[in-house]
Amino acid sequence: MISAVILSTTTLALAWANGANDVSKGVAALTGSGVATPRAAWILGVLATLAGGLAAIMWGGALGTLFGGGFLKGASELPVGAALAALAGAAGFVLLATWQRWPVSTTHALIGGIIGAAIVQFGIGDVAYRTVAAKFLVPLLASPVLAIGLCWVLLLLNRALEARMPHWTPGCCDPADYKKDPFVCAPPAQRPSLLVRRFWLALHWLSGGAVSFARGLNDVPKMAALMIPAFIATPALISRSEGPALAIAITALAMTGGAVMAGRRLLPVLATEVSTMTPSTGLFANLGTALLVLGATPLGLPVSTTHVAAGSLIGVRVADHAPPRARDALRTILMAWLVTLPSAAIFSAVIASIVTR
Repeated sequence: MISAVILSTTTLALAWANGANDVSKGVAALTGSGVATPRAAWILGVLATLAGGLAAIMWGGALGTLFGGGFLKGASELPVGAALAALAGAAGFVLLATWQRWPVSTTHALIGGIIGAAIVQFGIGDVAYRTVAAKFLVPLLASPVLAIGLCWVLLLLNRALEARMPHWTPGCCDPADYKKDPFVCAPPAQRPSLLVRRFWLALHWLSGGAVSFARGLNDVPKMAALMIPAFIATPALISRSEGPALAIAITALAMTGGAVMAGRRLLPVLATEVSTMTPSTGLFANLGTALLVLGATPLGLPVSTTHVAAGSLIGVRVADHAPPRARDALRTILMAWLVTLPSAAIFSAVIASIVTR
């Protein structure tokens, strides 16, 4: 029972850190394009993330099964001590990254934490590196590249869309009003109906909500997977059939808590320091992210929402041929991609060397 409580607490700490670091990634395009205020976008991200996390009770089983085992050659799952070290190492690194305003991948941190703990517990030769590479690293590395390509294709469609929309000119209207409704600059006779204009705005909000929902759906079962065995092994607390659902539900609530308390810290980094966005480019960046993450989750592909969202924003930048700027977060994002997995592995290895003695 004590081990279940400790493991659950550590999982919730990781989920809290995930919410704090990741909630802004789903709604950054809304804020960066000027469609929504940072506060409004953040609230949308929090609510949609909670909904996605709870939906993982029904639709996140494939990812939960994937992260519950497959890392070792001779064992189906990590023992409690190693699982605790893996979660603590990942949580520690993600919390550090949030404090430093680095948009890192919790998925990468969790995989690094598991590998580091497994090496200490079983030895470097007992980690199933080929399985880890095929099932985890390949999808993670491919997802941002696919996001850049998909976003670039979508932005080709955006060129045709923008050609049909009125352009802002000095004095025609307030720039903030134009970002929310570009048709205010068109002559009254050429404006579409109010219903069409409201649908255009609603589509932006729906796309941001879809990304946040997809993030909750994709991330919650990965973190809950290491807590489920401890729940199942404690029949005095909960039945075997109810364990997975409860683990996912409380993980989703912890993630939401992190998003509420510290989720706005990273929003400016992705909203304004990666790429300059218009309302239409922000819309297509969100659509590309949502399509990839929602499509990968039922298939059990452990893509990183962080990498996909950042890849979509980079796709906007590539399509616009945007040069580097003085305050350029792209270098920070790329560096975070490289250091997350090994850093979390080191964190968890140090913890595992203490708790598994």
